[in-house]
Amino acid sequence: MMTTETGQHAPETPETLAGLVSEAVGDRGKVGPTFEQLAERCVDPVTGYRPSANLLWRVARAKGVKVNPELVAAIAVGLELPLARVQAAAAYEFTGFVTTALEGGEVTHMPDAPVNAEGKSAALMRSWAEEESQPPYNHSAE
Repeated sequence: MMTTETGQHAPETPETLAGLVSEAVGDRGKVGPTFEQLAERCVDPVTGYRPSANLLWRVARAKGVKVNPELVAAIAVGLELPLARVQAAAAYEFTGFVTTALEGGEVTHMPDAPVNAEGKSAALMRSWAEEESQPPYNHSAE
């Protein structure tokens, strides 16, 4: 397993949401939570949404589920993984996009898109970082 410069997980083959969930649960009778136990831990911290054990089973088996931000966030909490990692896995599984870590953030893109530390993607990440570090503009001072 590779890691990025910031120590984040960076696998050679992109992860999928199905893979993350099935790996966490494991095979029946082996170490790992059941789908029911995982469902108890999966709660979207913003909305309180809780996927059912059956839905998590369908996610793990890649049985065609409707993915939404609440489901992805709930799974991230339940698996105790960074939200960005679970989002990247869902993006790859459902859109084919991959995520590349650059200084200042991550870029999600088509697998064959040229993304490097000196290219346009990195320049965009730097400009966003600069914007975020600026204090908000106060219109009332005019």
